Amino acid sequence: MDENIPWWWPVVIDDAHLARLRDDYPDKAGWSDEALLEYFDEGKEVGAFSLTWDHVGDAYGEYEKLARAFLKLVDETGKSPEDFK
Repeated sequence: MDENIPWWWPVVIDDAHLARLRDDYPDKAGWSDEALLEYFDEGKEVGAFSLTWDHVGDAYGEYEKLARAFLKLVDETGKSPEDFK
């Protein structure tokens, strides 16, 4: 992750996320997208959020609502991750 982005910044699962996983874990670079998502992101799909902690559990649905609203607000106000450091 970019050093200018706070560690808690919501990470949307997308092609860039999958590419970062393959770069960070070369032993898993040949895995399919589905296998990577199952292993690292509890089988979530592209467009969901990757979590850097494991205690969200059943609250993931609420976290996703909050994360999407936060990213929308950031976009609407013209802010960037650096503004939150």
